[in-house]
Amino acid sequence: MKISQILLLLGLLASGLAGCTKAVDPLHHRDVIELSDAFSFDFTLTDHFGQARKPEDFAGKTVFVYYGFASCPDVCPAALAVMSASLDKMGGKADKVQALFITVDPERDTVQLLHDHLAWDGRILGLTGSKEQAEAARKAMKVYAKKVPLPDSALGYTMDHQSMFYVINGEGRPLYALVDSMPPKDIAAVLLEVAEK
Repeated sequence: MKISQILLLLGLLASGLAGCTKAVDPLHHRDVIELSDAFSFDFTLTDHFGQARKPEDFAGKTVFVYYGFASCPDVCPAALAVMSASLDKMGGKADKVQALFITVDPERDTVQLLHDHLAWDGRILGLTGSKEQAEAARKAMKVYAKKVPLPDSALGYTMDHQSMFYVINGEGRPLYALVDSMPPKDIAAVLLEVAEK
């Protein structure tokens, strides 16, 4: 094979590899689920500073939500760590996002408890309320949660619940559910895509 042919083949190979590195649309990630109009981001709750909150308080920001509970032993702490890491990956653009931790266990998750639970990352705002308010908030977003008795535990019960992240645009419309195992860098890419539209 002549040198010119070898160089031509190497050039074709290099251009082919360059095509393989093209950025993938973050909204078409396998862990991103597009939500229908059946999902509604609607609530009247109290934040962990004791202030009444409604969705319109976050108008203009992309809202990044997780539904969980403070006494959760493993899934919720991991999810909160992913939320924090995702905001870190956004750098200075994280100020375009409001992260929310909405309780599915309002009986135990008081304003003070959520305040203490989330003190390690001031970017994540905890929301709680009455049993009826918390139930209405999660039902609007089709979030499953159920109390499960723990007869042999000092806790008395735990909460079996769906573990996903939700992305709501600046107009308050739910857009996506994200699988909770999605890497923070990929979550950050989705949040940036929504925030910059």
